[in-house]
Amino acid sequence: MSPNPYPLFVISQNDKPEQIEIRTGLLIRLYLKDNNSFIAEAVVEHINALLSFPAFIVDIEQRCALRRLAMHWHCLAWIERDKSEHPAMQKMKENMQ
Repeated sequence: MSPNPYPLFVISQNDKPEQIEIRTGLLIRLYLKDNNSFIAEAVVEHINALLSFPAFIVDIEQRCALRRLAMHWHCLAWIERDKSEHPAMQKMKENMQ
């Protein structure tokens, strides 16, 4: 099974910035229901994809805000990965089963 269980994780070369922006919002909502590092990493990729369209966001302050948002989501992905790999977390999962 693929580590990416959701099809909206994939960014196609044909995707328009508007579509990527909509999927970014959907991914953020999905993360609120399922705190998963894959989702947080997908949010980072989508934000970075938005930033790759210079004509889509021309306001420098908005571009800086998106860069900060991408860094925030990058940190969330790191935290989620660290939580899932931490030995204490593994023990808790074993005890719950």
